[in-house]
Amino acid sequence: MSSRAGVGYSLNSSSEDAGVAAAEMALDEAGTRTPDVALLFHTSLHDPLQFHAGVRSVLGADVRLLGGFAGGIITRDYLGYDGYQSAVAVLASDSISFDGFMEVGLKARGEHQVGVELGRQVRKGSTGQPAGLIYMYDSVKSFTPEGGFDMNIGTHLMEGLTEGLGQWPAAAGMGMVGNMQLSPTSQFFNDQILQQAALALLVQGESFRLHTTIMHGCRPASSYHTVTRAEANVVLEIDSRPALDVIDDLLGPHSDKSWTDYPLFVTLGVNKGDKFGPFKEEAYANRLCMSVDRDRRGLVMFEPDLVEGSEVQLMRRAIDFDYIHQRADDLLAEVGDRTPFFALYIDCLGRAGAYCGSEGEEGVEVQKVIGSRMPLLGLYSGVELAAVMGRQQALDWTGVLCVFSE
Repeated sequence: MSSRAGVGYSLNSSSEDAGVAAAEMALDEAGTRTPDVALLFHTSLHDPLQFHAGVRSVLGADVRLLGGFAGGIITRDYLGYDGYQSAVAVLASDSISFDGFMEVGLKARGEHQVGVELGRQVRKGSTGQPAGLIYMYDSVKSFTPEGGFDMNIGTHLMEGLTEGLGQWPAAAGMGMVGNMQLSPTSQFFNDQILQQAALALLVQGESFRLHTTIMHGCRPASSYHTVTRAEANVVLEIDSRPALDVIDDLLGPHSDKSWTDYPLFVTLGVNKGDKFGPFKEEAYANRLCMSVDRDRRGLVMFEPDLVEGSEVQLMRRAIDFDYIHQRADDLLAEVGDRTPFFALYIDCLGRAGAYCGSEGEEGVEVQKVIGSRMPLLGLYSGVELAAVMGRQQALDWTGVLCVFSE
């Protein structure tokens, strides 16, 4: 049996029934009743315990399960978010192995230490064969209606993973969210339903390859400016001035000064390539502003890597649908004469049409290219994780397309 995959989804508001329906559909597409592993995801409107029970009732007790919350779902023929979306992907192979790993305690022990321990587990499970790693973590550290949210930091997790792994295989990942309000999330690992956990799926086999590409969606809207003061993930000064004052100036005299009420619309880009060469989207890591520190006139970013001396540009969000289509085509060209059997698309929830104001959905372009070739599971995320210029990075306002081939 060659490697097989199938993806099912449901919009049923009954969490258990949704799990049953999505799992049954996935098995039907895969053409097998005995998968090795299943990936299961749903929005925050579902009950994770009931959804898990529904999936388990179909797949049986022996199939490994990994997953958690997602802001929405994309498949070959469906795209939706902000509702009762759920999905299950199943994978089976005689020649490729699928191994799951889990580490808890993001809030209690810190992202770095969790990353170290998870990386050590993955390294211990490595056989030395060609491998691909899909990893994911709980994005939301804490949430209260009164105090808002605090985020787990993907950069710290990846620094720990780098220490624990020693050497990265081909890899991509996501920070999980269940809705745009960043409510608390849950993770699935076999029969455990967890919070504050990081998970990894290690796929290995002599015939296996993981191909990835990043779908960007921003272009520079300013010259370079230098961060001159920062604390943790708060950018306090840019060009030796309060950060909020600089953003006010960059947005221009005709901008709506109430932008500080909607800070998620502010994006700063870091060029990891040649700053004086032609613009290359693939060289950029973009950073979203989470909130503002009004007292100190600072920008609270999703990641802490905008430190003193960092050169940044204000970015203009502009998703080119033709570009998305071409990037997906280019990735398939990279697969060449190998056989692709599954695609995973990790897409920033902020890129969804209803949230970014676009007239269409850029995920549709991925559906057009990928959907006719292989099963597709797309997940709307809070943070995207992939390699930029050869180094794993936490990303914002991007999509990461992964293709499994043999």
